[in-house]
Amino acid sequence: MTRPFCFAVIADSHFRVEGDDPQASHPSDAGHNDRNRRAVAQLVAARPDHVVHLGDVPHPVPGLAAHHTALALARQTYAALGSVPLTVVPGNHDVGDKPRPWANAPGVALDKHQVFTQAWGAPYGSFDHKGVHFVWLDTPILNTGTALEMDQWDWLAEDLDRAAGKRCFVFVHYPPYLHEPREPEHYDNLAEPGRSRLLAMLEAHGVEALFAGHVHNTFFDRLGAMDLHVLPSTAFVRPEYAELADVGPGGEYGRDDPAKLGFSLVHVHAQGYGLEIVRTEDPHLAPFADLHPALRPGSGPTPPGPLGASLRHDWALPREVPFGNLDEFNRKVARQDGAVLALWDAGLTRLRVPVSDLDQPERRARLEALAARGAGFLVFSTGVPTAATAARVAGHAPLLLGWEILVPQGRLAAAHQALADLDVPVQAYLSRVGGHQAQDGAYFSHFPEHGFTPAEAQDWPLEPLRPVVRVTPGDRPWDAIHQVAKVGGPAILRLQLPRAGEARAFTDDRVVALRVAEAAVAAWAHPELTVLVDTLVDHDRGYHPRHGLLDRRCNPRPAFFALRHLARLLPKAPAEVRVEDRDRERVLSVAGWGRVHLPASPIAASGDALDLVSGARLRGGQLCEVPWLERD
Repeated sequence: MTRPFCFAVIADSHFRVEGDDPQASHPSDAGHNDRNRRAVAQLVAARPDHVVHLGDVPHPVPGLAAHHTALALARQTYAALGSVPLTVVPGNHDVGDKPRPWANAPGVALDKHQVFTQAWGAPYGSFDHKGVHFVWLDTPILNTGTALEMDQWDWLAEDLDRAAGKRCFVFVHYPPYLHEPREPEHYDNLAEPGRSRLLAMLEAHGVEALFAGHVHNTFFDRLGAMDLHVLPSTAFVRPEYAELADVGPGGEYGRDDPAKLGFSLVHVHAQGYGLEIVRTEDPHLAPFADLHPALRPGSGPTPPGPLGASLRHDWALPREVPFGNLDEFNRKVARQDGAVLALWDAGLTRLRVPVSDLDQPERRARLEALAARGAGFLVFSTGVPTAATAARVAGHAPLLLGWEILVPQGRLAAAHQALADLDVPVQAYLSRVGGHQAQDGAYFSHFPEHGFTPAEAQDWPLEPLRPVVRVTPGDRPWDAIHQVAKVGGPAILRLQLPRAGEARAFTDDRVVALRVAEAAVAAWAHPELTVLVDTLVDHDRGYHPRHGLLDRRCNPRPAFFALRHLARLLPKAPAEVRVEDRDRERVLSVAGWGRVHLPASPIAASGDALDLVSGARLRGGQLCEVPWLERD
């Protein structure tokens, strides 16, 4: 039996020479050491049992005098961890690049390993902790044919044999792959034959999760029963991966995108593990010293939150990164997995997708990978249900929380009858599709509305189907959700975020955060209902442009943090909620816990107050215009 514990995984710190740094090329380079110091302060506060660094500790490459200077600074910085053990995995900036004859950087060599060993210890090894086996490996040395590589292969086979039957986590610098195991070699993966040999050994042993660095971006995949996590840097973002976003790059052409920096705390328990995402530099969050203690690192993964989300934008299919930058001679393929990281970080586990996602192998594989990490899916289809669609739904029932059927007003009874004749092992929901009638002298909208109004759900005649209700921008979330809850039984509510019109963008993040916070408390108070935010990612082109929980680079907006913090803070079990509309605010009072304030304009905080967006503690009398919490 595994006793619960927590360990930290950090990557790619790239410490630099202080002062006159000949390697500096971007303005943000001068701040990398301070970013790492702030990350270490958060590690110290989190108090993990162990810290694993996935390599590339210094930025200057091996062989330079600056390498030793940066290495000494890193050792001094990590000394603040005190008695917490630190294991460092060799990266290419530590011991040299993997074999690549067309690369400029120094290749891996024994003399560079000697410097690494003097600083951090053995380049590969293992240890046991509370019933779990930890393995770290030297991936730059793979495919070199050297004695060091052969020794590591022999050792790994023996070590995994000795650890047979134990849970196992493995740590490397180079990811085996980014998109799929058979992809061509590039700068950011392992070459063959080492890649296949390593993956086969890890799969055969039943490794639970593999953690890699090097890419300075977030990627996730599942190979058999093994999770593969590629972690971000604590210093900077590899800018070529800005190509994965649907908008232009962040600062410094994609390199300085602070919201993407951080590390993970891995909370291990008897049934598995959970990831606590620590965003060390996100500009929306309060400085670490000002964060409310309940929101500081170490409290655990964000639990499944009260809200779900509609995944309008693609989040599953791969995209090409153009050749150039560090891969001058070939393209590479990867996914924009920032959305996946955000789902985990906000506790968004109920996700709405089209039923066609079940038919496409790559999308279906992503659904399965997220389901293995706790997600469940609501699929929707249009038209009176057929036996073929019902069979598709039934064949994927383990992934699904329900099936939403959208039909025009005149086909509701037909849909109800058709479903009665089908064997569907998941809850089915009915949504009405309608629209505006064209009239002379009035503007006509081509956009169909879907879902019933809260009032129409009051006298529901179509059991066992349950209603899908739209909560329009004109509806207060608490009022609509509470009204539907009075009917009893499950229902889906689609929470529309504010819109300004077909041709005007709604970009007031404060208003969006207030709406999401109110909906989160209402959904928490009525767990029998499924409340879905529409939309997760900004809709920034086409009609009705509007902000979501994430921007198009999958970086959090204020509403994201309001939801994340409420998911972390709300009691585990629902309690009575009382709603009071005051002169300048709505207040949601949760019995025995506190009050969530939703100000229409800035109001003065009082008592034990917390800004629900930044996570900062508020002083008595301090003005706040975003959702804030007053604790009992």
